[in-house]
Amino acid sequence: MFKENNEYQQEALFSPVKDLQSGLKTKLQNHWSTHFYEHVFTQIDEKKFGQLYHDGYSRPNKPVNELVSLEIIKHLLGLSDEQLEHAYLFDFRVRNALGKETLGDNICAKTFTNFRRRLLEHEEETGQDLLHEVFQDHRSYLQDEFEIDASTQRMDSTFIEANIKQLSRIDLIAKVVHNFLDDLPDEIVQELPAGLDEFADTENLELSYELEPGEINSTMETLIEHATWLIDRFEEEQNYAELESFAHLQQILDEQCYRIPELEDDDRDHDEDDDDDHPGDSPSPGWEPLRTFTSSEGETGHEQASDEPAQSNEDDHEQDRVGLKEPDEISSGSMQNPHDVDATHRRKGGESFCGYKANVAETCGGENPFRLITTIRVDTNNTDDGDLLAEDVPELPEETGLTDLLVDGGYTHKEVEACCDDHGITQHFTGLTGQRPPAEKLSLADAEWDDHRMVACPAGHEPFEQRYMPESGRISGRMGKEFCEDCPHRENCFVREKQKFYSYGFYERKLALAHRRKRLDNPAEKEFLNLRAGAESLVNEVYYQDGEKARFTGTIKVKNASIAKAIGTNLKRASRFLESEAKREHSAG
Repeated sequence: MFKENNEYQQEALFSPVKDLQSGLKTKLQNHWSTHFYEHVFTQIDEKKFGQLYHDGYSRPNKPVNELVSLEIIKHLLGLSDEQLEHAYLFDFRVRNALGKETLGDNICAKTFTNFRRRLLEHEEETGQDLLHEVFQDHRSYLQDEFEIDASTQRMDSTFIEANIKQLSRIDLIAKVVHNFLDDLPDEIVQELPAGLDEFADTENLELSYELEPGEINSTMETLIEHATWLIDRFEEEQNYAELESFAHLQQILDEQCYRIPELEDDDRDHDEDDDDDHPGDSPSPGWEPLRTFTSSEGETGHEQASDEPAQSNEDDHEQDRVGLKEPDEISSGSMQNPHDVDATHRRKGGESFCGYKANVAETCGGENPFRLITTIRVDTNNTDDGDLLAEDVPELPEETGLTDLLVDGGYTHKEVEACCDDHGITQHFTGLTGQRPPAEKLSLADAEWDDHRMVACPAGHEPFEQRYMPESGRISGRMGKEFCEDCPHRENCFVREKQKFYSYGFYERKLALAHRRKRLDNPAEKEFLNLRAGAESLVNEVYYQDGEKARFTGTIKVKNASIAKAIGTNLKRASRFLESEAKREHSAG
């Protein structure tokens, strides 16, 4: 049952705070915990979270503003759930941050996990991100309260390492097979075909260390054969087909293998040996497929391919073959570890990363009292920086007043740039992807342009014919030979000689890049881009280091932890400012 928390608004009649000396009271007023209470705790709109709780009569929930605040404090102070529980019970700083002046009320660590589970399930069911809404309210409040100019912001991204072990390909497949076998009752495991039961033993989960290099591929093929057999055997049994480990079996086959369907039956006599010619055997990866057969009682059964003759009736048919994909055919978004199926793989700078990516922006420049984090987004680490930026383009100009955004070349994204233009955001890139043209060559930006139309070439002449195709973004034109033949720039110009004229043709993207490179060479732009130099410090302040390991698994949980970190970082910055202002006033007084 949801119950709004109003107790903090009632001042306690008896409180140890009232008995503090004036000097200690002043220190408490300037402490981060008091600032947290005033600028975070009291600003949380509890009513938004009412939908997480049952409408009927039941035990009231722990106050939502306390639970949200404790989630922020957890990451602000770097506490485990057990440490957070003890801090709530006995740490006056934490209790002061929650508007409590005395001890006495209890909490348990399970309350934290239950609240996170409610947030997770609600977002999965409805798509509503309640914690992100808290961040948006928090950002708007701080911007108004401290009169922060957010017209200029800088943005950067960082990897968050997943809280899982990086598995080799063979260990991943073995782990998935083992997890499903581990979920089966012991009596069923004992009845499985020979060879399957050995993977129910946890000692067989690090095959990459135990096998010789030449044995790995054949063992992987055997594991995939087992996975295929298990799926065919249990997919009709609801109790097992609905298990998460069974879904992982299906996922691993889809991502790691390809199927060779519709193999023709050779219609041979049942007394013939299975090792005789099989249509389609030549392209097989070197191991016999599983076969589905129909028993004499009309029931469907399964058996492993072997050197023994197959005993079945005339309805025998061969199941689809399954072959292992080449490593470069496997998507970076494929499962890396069954303990966190959301985590993805990414290589950058010669290093492998497994996990997530966070995208963060903050204010920079101006006479602001402190830098305000304005957005935090989290997705899988194979997500493009531009795609993460695209989520904030419609919101940031309207909510924060963003007009100039400083980013690196990784945010170069045609559609996002167009969207930024539509919302009045000017992107300033510290660098651009792609190769810079030779210095002696004329740039497209050396000509004078009016949108897609060339007003004058670098020598000052206008084309006699121009064309722009909006569907493809193609720009083309023709120049008179009388202008180009004797032009001093002819050898280095972007026009090409034809029989009766000179012509040019390119896509508008190339023109936009040329303008951007020209702007990068402007001394004023270079000085302005110096404001982005602190973007890496933002990442280090929020995540301590690039590639920080997450404490949670799953995109939503990792994202919620990042939001809590961002709110906590903003509070620390605001608290430092308020404390310095108090010291300045004390010195002046």
